[in-house]
Amino acid sequence: MFFKAFTRLFGRETPNVLAQPALIRDLGKVESFPTLSDTTVRALALANDQNATLANLAELVRRDGVLAVAVLKLANSAAFRGKRGTENVQQATVRLGMRRCQQIIAAVGVGGVFKYSTPQVGVMCEGLLRHALFTATLASRLNNAGGLGFRGEEFTAGLLHDIGRVIVCVRAPDAFMHADPMTFEEDSGILGRERDILQLDHCEIGVRFANANKLSPGVTSAILNHHFPKAERDHPVLVALTAAADGLANHVQRERKLANYQMEKCPGFLRLHECAGLETIRLIRKSLSKTVIESLRETRAMLQITAQKQPTRASKM
Repeated sequence: MFFKAFTRLFGRETPNVLAQPALIRDLGKVESFPTLSDTTVRALALANDQNATLANLAELVRRDGVLAVAVLKLANSAAFRGKRGTENVQQATVRLGMRRCQQIIAAVGVGGVFKYSTPQVGVMCEGLLRHALFTATLASRLNNAGGLGFRGEEFTAGLLHDIGRVIVCVRAPDAFMHADPMTFEEDSGILGRERDILQLDHCEIGVRFANANKLSPGVTSAILNHHFPKAERDHPVLVALTAAADGLANHVQRERKLANYQMEKCPGFLRLHECAGLETIRLIRKSLSKTVIESLRETRAMLQITAQKQPTRASKM
């Protein structure tokens, strides 16, 4: 099965994270946050540059061995290979196209944040990465279906919307397991539970990561307000799209099917209706099943491309 069930941990007392000021200080300091590589940041910036060309992106990829391998691997996969393979980065980027290359660079670059020290944390990171990639691919395909006109920023926003959860999972795994059971039931109280345990919620932590890495204002807003899209004023459509993709991803990962999904009850789609209009929602609804199926396939491919075996050290959780 593509999606794995995650078992809740019972019978343990909630860790007294509030008695660990060092942890709180660490989560609160921008300089302590993981940073994206210069190549990743530059590639993400190209999504907002109307003058950017595929040649610009190919040059970035060519200078980074890890990215070059990832791009070549996808270009030579069954979905893109065609009659013959290629070992040329320039040809590979042409084969994949601008947007697909941006997505690969973003996914591989962000993957460096998902560093774990124990197998148990690795399982949680795997679940978070799967959700991030699924949300990102859904956001991209919903953007195309609705004709919203984003050029890659929607993928980045979906990929990074829960980056705060990742940071907590890696830095404070014991607290993370109590604050976030990873059931994909994101009720209105999840941020409150996080604040009770960590004094910060994952949206606030994610914004600090975004600021430390100088991410675009739109992506930063999506990280901050994807749980409350109606509160966003500066980038309402991007935030609504991210929230809609997140809600749809949660449903599919929780139920393992699209059946019984109700767009009209999703805050993201409700806000998108307000901001982008009824016709956008009609177009998205018409292609929703196809969007989910193609996003699942693309997510599987992305997971294979970004998969990296990481050394672990023995540790009791």
